[in-house]
Amino acid sequence: MTDTDAFEVQITYPDDDTARAAATALVEARLAACGQVTAISSVFTWEGAVVDEPEFLLTLKTTRACLATIEASVSLDHPYDVPQITALPIAWGSAAYIGWIHDTCRAPE
Repeated sequence: MTDTDAFEVQITYPDDDTARAAATALVEARLAACGQVTAISSVFTWEGAVVDEPEFLLTLKTTRACLATIEASVSLDHPYDVPQITALPIAWGSAAYIGWIHDTCRAPE
Protein backbone atom coordinates (compact mmCIF):
# COMPACT_ATOMS: atom_id res chain seq x y z
CA MET A 1 0.00 0.00 0.00
CA THR A 2 1.27 3.46 -0.91
CA ASP A 3 0.27 6.09 1.65
CA THR A 4 -0.37 9.42 0.03
CA ASP A 5 -1.27 13.05 0.53
CA ALA A 6 -2.76 13.15 -2.97
CA PHE A 7 -6.34 14.33 -3.45
CA GLU A 8 -9.15 14.28 -5.98
CA VAL A 9 -10.79 17.69 -6.17
CA GLN A 10 -14.35 17.87 -7.50
CA ILE A 11 -15.73 21.05 -9.02
CA THR A 12 -19.02 21.34 -10.93
CA TYR A 13 -19.59 23.65 -13.89
CA PRO A 14 -22.66 24.55 -15.94
CA ASP A 15 -21.10 23.63 -19.30
CA ASP A 16 -18.34 21.56 -20.87
CA ASP A 17 -16.35 24.49 -22.25
CA THR A 18 -16.05 26.21 -18.87
CA ALA A 19 -15.04 22.98 -17.14
CA ARG A 20 -12.41 22.22 -19.79
CA ALA A 21 -11.03 25.76 -19.65
CA ALA A 22 -10.67 25.48 -15.87
CA ALA A 23 -8.99 22.07 -16.20
CA THR A 24 -6.53 23.44 -18.75
CA ALA A 25 -5.67 26.49 -16.64
CA LEU A 26 -5.13 24.46 -13.47
CA VAL A 27 -3.01 21.81 -15.22
CA GLU A 28 -0.96 24.48 -17.03
CA ALA A 29 -0.38 26.22 -13.67
CA ARG A 30 0.81 22.84 -12.32
CA LEU A 31 -1.78 22.98 -9.56
CA ALA A 32 -3.14 19.67 -10.85
CA ALA A 33 -1.54 16.75 -12.64
CA CYS A 34 -4.75 15.86 -14.48
CA GLY A 35 -8.27 17.14 -14.99
CA GLN A 36 -11.13 14.90 -16.09
CA VAL A 37 -14.46 16.35 -17.25
CA THR A 38 -17.58 14.19 -16.99
CA ALA A 39 -21.17 15.06 -17.92
CA ILE A 40 -23.49 14.46 -14.96
CA SER A 41 -27.05 15.17 -13.87
CA SER A 42 -27.47 17.03 -10.59
CA VAL A 43 -30.55 17.31 -8.41
CA PHE A 44 -30.18 19.92 -5.66
CA THR A 45 -31.97 22.57 -3.65
CA TRP A 46 -31.23 26.16 -4.63
CA GLU A 47 -33.07 29.23 -3.36
CA GLY A 48 -35.90 27.10 -1.97
CA ALA A 49 -36.57 25.06 -5.11
CA VAL A 50 -35.51 21.59 -6.16
CA VAL A 51 -33.52 21.86 -9.37
CA ASP A 52 -32.60 19.10 -11.83
CA GLU A 53 -29.92 20.25 -14.25
CA PRO A 54 -27.09 18.89 -16.35
CA GLU A 55 -23.65 19.81 -15.07
CA PHE A 56 -20.05 18.96 -15.83
CA LEU A 57 -17.86 17.54 -13.08
CA LEU A 58 -14.19 18.44 -13.17
CA THR A 59 -12.11 15.96 -11.17
CA LEU A 60 -8.54 17.07 -10.53
CA LYS A 61 -5.64 14.96 -9.27
CA THR A 62 -3.46 17.08 -6.99
CA THR A 63 -1.62 17.31 -3.68
CA ARG A 64 -2.62 18.74 -0.31
CA ALA A 65 -0.21 21.64 -0.81
CA CYS A 66 -2.15 22.87 -3.87
CA LEU A 67 -5.69 22.74 -2.43
CA ALA A 68 -5.96 26.29 -1.08
CA THR A 69 -4.56 27.80 -4.28
CA ILE A 70 -6.96 25.75 -6.40
CA GLU A 71 -9.88 27.04 -4.31
CA ALA A 72 -8.70 30.65 -4.61
CA SER A 73 -8.14 30.34 -8.35
CA VAL A 74 -11.48 28.67 -9.07
CA SER A 75 -13.42 31.07 -6.84
CA LEU A 76 -12.16 34.11 -8.77
CA ASP A 77 -14.17 33.50 -11.92
CA HIS A 78 -16.49 30.55 -11.33
CA PRO A 79 -19.94 31.19 -12.84
CA TYR A 80 -21.82 29.86 -9.78
CA ASP A 81 -22.52 31.94 -6.67
CA VAL A 82 -21.62 28.92 -4.50
CA PRO A 83 -19.45 26.55 -6.52
CA GLN A 84 -18.84 23.00 -5.40
CA ILE A 85 -15.15 22.79 -4.57
CA THR A 86 -14.51 19.66 -2.52
CA ALA A 87 -11.48 17.44 -2.03
CA LEU A 88 -11.36 13.74 -1.26
CA PRO A 89 -8.12 12.13 -0.10
CA ILE A 90 -6.72 9.36 -2.24
CA ALA A 91 -6.22 6.74 0.48
CA TRP A 92 -4.24 4.44 -1.75
CA GLY A 93 -2.71 4.50 -5.18
CA SER A 94 0.00 2.78 -7.15
CA ALA A 95 3.43 4.15 -6.33
CA ALA A 96 4.01 5.17 -9.96
CA TYR A 97 0.70 7.07 -10.21
CA ILE A 98 1.04 8.87 -6.87
CA GLY A 99 4.64 9.70 -7.75
CA TRP A 100 3.49 11.21 -11.05
CA ILE A 101 0.98 13.44 -9.22
CA HIS A 102 3.68 14.65 -6.82
CA ASP A 103 6.25 15.17 -9.59
CA THR A 104 3.78 17.13 -11.70
CA CYS A 105 2.09 19.41 -9.14
CA ARG A 106 3.90 22.46 -7.85
CA ALA A 107 2.44 24.34 -4.90
CA PRO A 108 2.99 28.09 -4.97
CA GLU A 109 5.63 29.32 -2.57
